[in-house]
Amino acid sequence: MGIVNNLKLGKSLTKSYKNLRRIEKEIKEELRSYEFYENIDFEFNSENYLEVFKKSFFTLLMLSILSESGIKNERIISYGKIIFYLRQIVTSLDNILDKEKKGMIFINGFSNETIENSFLSLIFQDLMTKEILKISDGNSKSTYLILEKLYSIGKGESLRKRKLYEIYPDPEYIYEYIHKPIGGELLEISLVVPKYLENNCKLEEFSRGLFKIGMSLQGIDDFFDMEEDFINNDINLATGKYIKKYNQEEKNIDFEKLENEFIEDYLKEEISEANEGFEILEKFGFPIDNRDSKIILKKLFKIRGLEEYLYYIV
Repeated sequence: MGIVNNLKLGKSLTKSYKNLRRIEKEIKEELRSYEFYENIDFEFNSENYLEVFKKSFFTLLMLSILSESGIKNERIISYGKIIFYLRQIVTSLDNILDKEKKGMIFINGFSNETIENSFLSLIFQDLMTKEILKISDGNSKSTYLILEKLYSIGKGESLRKRKLYEIYPDPEYIYEYIHKPIGGELLEISLVVPKYLENNCKLEEFSRGLFKIGMSLQGIDDFFDMEEDFINNDINLATGKYIKKYNQEEKNIDFEKLENEFIEDYLKEEISEANEGFEILEKFGFPIDNRDSKIILKKLFKIRGLEEYLYYIV
């Protein structure tokens, strides 16, 4: 499948791709029990590995992490469904906040997208809870842990509104109270249930690596979204760092002509944090090396429209 050079990583991702196809098939069957099944639109892309890598890379990565942690495949399938449901819940809530239409499952018949997304959240919450109770033999503690994480992520998202602050918050504040929940915890949340149920040391360490990768990717997204976030009155880490570095009000920033020194320093710092995350994965047995992490980062940069900055990944 030619995405990465590392044979072991390639095999792991290929296995996860096959598992993902099975997961999507089983989810379809579970949704078939609803009378409105004929009104459900599925936009799964698992027929094309390259599309899966592009749109669902972190789902593949999560499934591979579970596999490399020594978890049995039947339990990986169950955790994979939980990850899918959780991802759809977060996406539906984001759609309500941002007035967008993202995701892989939609329901025809609603003229109001807020109602559609709210309904989808209820469906996936129900399916996720049932799957958690099944794999945990009735132990519901995992659902509480997920809700606590979702609360933290939601609180972090709410703190992004510029109107909450008289002056632009310091980068340290943005990093601690906004990026940790909406970046690190948002990626790490996929492992909350298996971490609790499996008592697996590898998962704990892999989770630490994912947190750092999530923080980095949120930082990279903020660089890409500086002007958009300014227009939408949202707090942005890159903007906060620019204001602090050049002592300039946000309204006076020319987002089309940022200083090369700022761009280089900012992106190198975010790339370094991603590399630290990948190094943690490698240290505790995940089959990835520095060369593979660079390949993956470059592909993630391309997905975000940052091709012109690829040379910072060295």
